Amino acid sequence: MTALERMTRYAPHVYFFFFFAAAASYSPFLAYWLKETGLTSQQVGAIYAIGPLVALFVQPMWGFLCDKYGIEKAVLMICGLATPAIAFGYSSGAGFAVYAATAVCLAVFSSPMVPLSDAVAVAHVQKHRQTYGGARVWGSIGFALVVSPIGMLYERIGISRMFLFYMGLMIVVFFITAVLEKGTVRKNASWRDIGKLLGRKPFALFLLLILCVACGTQSFSVFFSVYVGSTGGNVTEKIGWLTAVSALSELPFFLFASRFADKFGYRTVLAAGAFAGSIRLLVVSFDPPTGVLLASQLLQGVAYGLFYAAGVQVANALCPEGWKSTGQSLFSMVYVNVAILIASNAGGWLIDYAGFGTMFRVASLLCAIGGVGFLAMRKGGKSLGAEEAA
Repeated sequence: MTALERMTRYAPHVYFFFFFAAAASYSPFLAYWLKETGLTSQQVGAIYAIGPLVALFVQPMWGFLCDKYGIEKAVLMICGLATPAIAFGYSSGAGFAVYAATAVCLAVFSSPMVPLSDAVAVAHVQKHRQTYGGARVWGSIGFALVVSPIGMLYERIGISRMFLFYMGLMIVVFFITAVLEKGTVRKNASWRDIGKLLGRKPFALFLLLILCVACGTQSFSVFFSVYVGSTGGNVTEKIGWLTAVSALSELPFFLFASRFADKFGYRTVLAAGAFAGSIRLLVVSFDPPTGVLLASQLLQGVAYGLFYAAGVQVANALCPEGWKSTGQSLFSMVYVNVAILIASNAGGWLIDYAGFGTMFRVASLLCAIGGVGFLAMRKGGKSLGAEEAA
């Protein structure tokens, strides 16, 4: 096997490594940056809600266009450069109005990146007889290796430098994208396909339960750095260590997600992820000491790594051939955009009027309800995706 063939074979692994390394330099610190510029928790929540609101309309369009024309790679390359360039709007410190405009523009180009990356990766690994989890685990490795050192570095050189680091790493991602497999084309694709997918009862029920769990976990993601900031100390360094622990905990679960699902069934795996998220949120709601907070981050492996990997596979299995990018876009839209839209607004309001503890307890309850829902699904075989697709 030549070096080029090896690079092509393992392109998704390298892609995920640098994509999430770039995310590690930026996303864990953004809410804290916004709070430090003088925004209230409600305003931070509103900024985080703007992007998902725009993405509700934009993301299905990207998925449809990619399914129709097979342009996943081109879209990923364009968006991969546009996203960090637009993010510099946050660095201006110009206040809520400029941040809001930045969030709108950012959503147009950032919203398709994760679902299209997943759709391309699933197709690539299936062609090369690999597993999605085996590729995606490198994203967690990249995230874990970067987030703690970068947090300590920001403590010394200033958090405003995160926009430069983000841009540099995304330029690397741009070049790696060129090696990924091309998408498949379905010339008869139409906008009605989105309605048809949502009209499939198994897929609609799956998305509804995903939304319930994601509203809980995304409230944690949006406000965690704000919460850590409220505890004082070396905040960016603390955020870095806490996020690194959570990222490292994902590694075995992304790597062996398929084996867990084959052994216990997707329904059980998704329920386990939901309950793990519920427990972590409940622990954090009692404002624990740093040691306990650090230990609770270990639940991220099940709450996110296992849950998300299983979700991607189920979404892929529930969608017919030629609808995969659209299906992944809808899954990501619900898991990220709709959930953040709800969680950021409701969470910001709860924090300002009832405190972090109440917000985290409500989020914990939502995760638990979703977990019960997955267990209560009528089909209880080993592979939810295989059952429903049959």
